[in-house]
This record gives sequence, C-alpha cells and structure tokens, in this order.
Amino acid sequence: MSFRKSILIFTFIFFVVLGFPSKAFASEQPTAIFHAFNQNYSDIEKFVCKLADQGYSHVQISPVQKSNPGPFAPPTGWSQRYQPVDYSVIDGLGTEGDLKSLIKEAHQCNIKVIADVVFNHMADLNNGADFEDLTKFPGLSKDDFLTVASTSNPGQRPCKDADSKVPNRNGYDDGNRDSELNCWLASLPDLKFTPNVKRLQKAHLKKLLDLGIDGFRFDASKHMPANVQKEYIDFIDAESKGNTWNYLEVIEDNDTKAEDYNWIAAVTDFLLYNSMKGAFSFGGDLRSLPSNAVNDSRSVTFGRNHDSVTEIRNAKKDAYSPYDDATDSYLATAYVLAREGGTPLVFNADNLNAAYIPFGAKFRQIMTQRGKDRKNVKENILKVINRPTALLMERGAEGFFVENKGLDKIDIPVLDLTLSNLEGCYRELRNNFTVAVERRNGKKFVTRWGTPNKGGMEIQGRDALYFIREPFAQCQAN
Repeated sequence: MSFRKSILIFTFIFFVVLGFPSKAFASEQPTAIFHAFNQNYSDIEKFVCKLADQGYSHVQISPVQKSNPGPFAPPTGWSQRYQPVDYSVIDGLGTEGDLKSLIKEAHQCNIKVIADVVFNHMADLNNGADFEDLTKFPGLSKDDFLTVASTSNPGQRPCKDADSKVPNRNGYDDGNRDSELNCWLASLPDLKFTPNVKRLQKAHLKKLLDLGIDGFRFDASKHMPANVQKEYIDFIDAESKGNTWNYLEVIEDNDTKAEDYNWIAAVTDFLLYNSMKGAFSFGGDLRSLPSNAVNDSRSVTFGRNHDSVTEIRNAKKDAYSPYDDATDSYLATAYVLAREGGTPLVFNADNLNAAYIPFGAKFRQIMTQRGKDRKNVKENILKVINRPTALLMERGAEGFFVENKGLDKIDIPVLDLTLSNLEGCYRELRNNFTVAVERRNGKKFVTRWGTPNKGGMEIQGRDALYFIREPFAQCQAN
C-alpha cells in the first residue's frame, strides 16, 4: 500500500470518527444522579435537559417491567413498581416507545439513564392475604420460586412466622443471613435463580441495553446471592462492552456489610446515611463531621432516598430510619454534593424543595472537571468555625462549601483562613456574590463577603452556599 493511500485512509477514518457523536464516558462514575422516582417517562423527557444544565450526569428511572396493578392507594402506590409480574413487557410508567424517546432526548443532552431492576422477588398479587398463585407470572413455574413453608410444617425454613397465612416472610434487617437469602421478603414471593429465571431476567437486561440504557440499579441485592449478582454484572459488561455504570442496593445490618457486595459493583452507602443523620438531626453537632462512610469512592451516597421518605412510605414506621424533619435531610444532601468522594443520588422532590440542591449538583460538576484538569480539589473540613450548627469545607483551592443548619443567621466579622488552601476570589453559585480571601501581615483572611466593606462570613439560617474560584478581577468589579 502506498504512503499516499495510507494517509487518505487514515484521514477518512479520522473524520468519520469525529463526525459521529460517541457514547464516550458512559462507563465513567456519575457526577450526580437525579432520581426521577416513580415519574412517567414522558414527564421526565420534558425536563431531562434541564438536569444537564443543573450539573447532573445521570437520571435514574423506576423499574420498567409490568408490575402489580394494585390495589394500592396514594401515596404508597409506588410500591407496585417494585413487584414484577412480567419481565418481557414494559408497562406502568409509559410504553416502550416512551422509554426509547426519553433515552434519545437524554443522550442528546449528554445525560445518561440508569434503570432500576427488581430481580429478587415477584408481586404480592394477593396483597398479603394468602399464598400466591404462582402460575400468574408468565414464563415462570412454581419450581422457579423458593419453597413456601406450610402451616403444617413451619420449620421447613428458618423464617419468621410473622403471619400464620404467610409464614415464610422476613424483613430487610432481620439479622439472619440465611433467611435474607432463602425466605420470601415479607409477603413477596422470592425467586430461585434457576436457569429459567436467569434467562428471563437477562432478556430483560438485554432489552433495556438495546433501548440505550446506560446502567442499572439492582434492588434488594442483599437478598440475592453474591455470585448471582456477579453473573448479572458480567452479563451486562459483556453485552455493553463495559459501557455501563451499575450499583447494588445493600442495606447494611449486623450480618450484611457493603464489603460483601462492593467487589462486584458500587453499592449504596447506608453507613454514611446513618452517621450523617446524627449530625444533621436536631441537637446534632456538625463538628462531628466528616461522617463514617463505606471505604469506596464509588459508593452511592444520599441525604435520603425512597426507602427513607415518610411522605411516600405513608408511615414513619414503614420508612428506613427517616429524619424527624425532612429539611434536615436536605442539608445532608447539600453536604453529600459538596464531598469529593461517593456518587450522589438526589431524590427528585428534594431537588425541587431545597433551592440550594441544584447548585450543589453544579458545584460537584465543576469540581469534578477541575479535578480532571489536575487542579487540587481535595475535600477538607476546616475547623475555623467552632459552632455545632456550622460547617465550612474546602475543595483544595478551587472552591468551598458553607452550611448553617441552625435557625438563626451566622455572622462572623473576622475569619482567619491561614491554614487553609483557599486564596483568591470565589463566586457563590446561587446568589452570585463574590468572596475574597487575601493575605494580610502573613495571614489569610476573608476580606470581602459580598461587598468591599464587609469581611468575615455571613450565612442565613437553614441554608447552604457553594463557592467556586474565579479570576480575581471578579472581586474587583464592584
């Protein structure tokens, strides 16, 4: 082949590659995930591009398969989404065409879509009243379900006899690894992972991948054997050529830890959630931060998620360790978005209810990009405000985060930041005012907070502020 011909071929390939939008970075760790919980695909499509503008990289949708039609009354009707009936049919939050349209719109805005999947159990079609007629599930037989203990032989499985009609039930936190894996989850008929079950569930995953789904959340993973989860993740990786980002719901208790599953994929960080809750609840002390967290920078972090939202659980006793005051969880979400580690998941209602949360997503996006640009964005909580209701976190020299969980405004006239990395001009993302950190007599102080004649720090009660570094001319503009 001549040199001239080789150059022509190379040039053609180069421009062909540039001429088509690629699905690059699909397997990268999300910057922040917007949880479009129980929302219709057509509704999500209307605002998905706005999520990109806010700084989110991914949107997570609720399970798509045909599910239990009820009877459920609002606001707990969402739970039917987590009770599969037929994996071969997309139904409930929109049609297959609606889902395909959402994915197309999301990709055009550089937003990727994570689908929630429920593989541990099927639907409680009798609403907990009696044993299920397992023939109601297309493609499955009784041989595909865990053995149901009979009332005549309740000792057949090591399960809690909480209901004489359904003796084979257990809870997510019963502390018995055997029953978590081998018993029904409450009154939901648990699947065995027979070849037939795996075939149906892999077909569901393949269908969603073919529609363009970019990753998966696996519900109730702690109730599934780790080797089965690994098989499914390997299947997804093979089918997608590694271009998906996946995570597993693992609610820790005294017999199940994140480390039991995070060797397979990222997991939910309930350790962080529980340790944050003490600090952000009424009477808690923000000086106790940073919180304990799973030792994995991929772990999915949250101020609250659908398991802990009392508004949809319909009762405090049905929610997982909920906050007494939901606005405390919003402030915890603000902290999660400011951190360097983890993969933040933001509940849809919270993004609307707290004005600062969308700007937390933008802050995280900017810090992530600056980290890629090799700038110092290391997280460090500064111990310069000795108050239980206040938090100041630097992200290297590139930004900082301030939070006040108290009701009263905090006004500190002099703030010494000599031992910090902060120096220069910073702009607050939501309110668009500037702050200057300058050297004075060998030390560093906040010399400007919003106006040239005010230094120190000021933040209203129940608020969070995000600052990014800007050219110093921004602080000299007015």
